Amino acid sequence: MSKQNSGVLRREFLKTSAKAAAASAVAIAPMPHLFAGGDNTIRIALIGCGGRGTGATANALSVKSGPTKLVAMADVFEDRLSRSFKSLEHRFHKRMDVPADRQFLGFDAYRRAIDCLRPGDVAIFTTPPAFRWVHFQYAIQKGINVFMEKPVTVDGPTTRRMLRLAEESVKKNLKRWASD
Repeated sequence: MSKQNSGVLRREFLKTSAKAAAASAVAIAPMPHLFAGGDNTIRIALIGCGGRGTGATANALSVKSGPTKLVAMADVFEDRLSRSFKSLEHRFHKRMDVPADRQFLGFDAYRRAIDCLRPGDVAIFTTPPAFRWVHFQYAIQKGINVFMEKPVTVDGPTTRRMLRLAEESVKKNLKRWASD
């Protein structure tokens, strides 16, 4: 097998496993307790609206095991958010509830998107690794489950910080997943 072919196979494997990870993150998220007239929909916020984020969100919205709905989106760049929204809206119109006032732009947009979720819902982080610990810390404070694209960290100090945050999330019984 040539090096070029093995690179293609590896890329396809990684693409497929990332899809499975995103879908399983939503599929096994703790379902909220049901009450008479209650809503058991898992609400999703996408933070980082590039191609990886759009793909991970499409996978999460494709889950058949429970109702999911995209309720907020956040990015630093308006064109990425707009392109992602249009792509997802086209494929998942019935599973989207992201009006203009829940499409957030800027470096603090992640906070506003996470604030749209309820404890137990899922935030998808597909932002550059340098920002992940900040986003993860805020999600833990809010009781939100997290799916993160890899790489999660790229240096020793950030890795140690993320490990401490992971311990904190375990204490709060929150789930976190990273793509393979």
